[in-house]
Amino acid sequence: MRTPPAFVASRNVFFGLMSLLSIVALTAPAAAEPAYGFAPGDTLPIFTFHGEDGVRHTTAEFRGKWFLFKRGAEWCMPCIGERPSVESFMKAHPDVPVVMIVSPRPSETDLEGAFQRDLNYQRRKGLRTDYIAVSDSRDPAPRDLPSPKSVTDLPLTVVVDPQGVIAALWTSTYQYQRHFMRHGIVGKAEPEFRDYVEALLSCKGAKGVAVTSTALEIAKSFDASCS
Repeated sequence: MRTPPAFVASRNVFFGLMSLLSIVALTAPAAAEPAYGFAPGDTLPIFTFHGEDGVRHTTAEFRGKWFLFKRGAEWCMPCIGERPSVESFMKAHPDVPVVMIVSPRPSETDLEGAFQRDLNYQRRKGLRTDYIAVSDSRDPAPRDLPSPKSVTDLPLTVVVDPQGVIAALWTSTYQYQRHFMRHGIVGKAEPEFRDYVEALLSCKGAKGVAVTSTALEIAKSFDASCS
């Protein structure tokens, strides 16, 4: 008994489509893995941390919003110098989370001890403690993705966009002073931490961030995309 021609044609079309789909599945590129790292354009590694209340959190919780990831310490003078301006920024921008991972002294490994000392310092100075944290883990692990030496200095500030990608980072507020010295600017007040971060957020497209012309000038000197 002969198979009807229409059936043969339909069967051939079916198997032809299945073969084509198999080829597409085999040749389609795999989904790109995030390029984790510590440079603008990299995805910030995911840090797990806890604060004063002991509750564990992760930086992945901040996806969908801008946030600041910092490293600092109570023994680091530049870190201490920027604390009041960090608090000023947080009061002005409660919708931009700030997390500062405490760093122990180079000669010690007691993270919890360093954490408690930093909390005590904040309390003595009447500063808020809710953004001070200690790291529990990191993914990728440090051995899989070592930090470049350029970001081991303190204080470290990383501006992270809503996709978890690093928009900018710097390692010392002293960069402001060096900028003024290089450009021979005399008689102008140096922008503070808050000024610079507001300028950077504004030029990166964050909504509702006011910025001074001086701070924007400084931001452009560090990031040419700010205009």
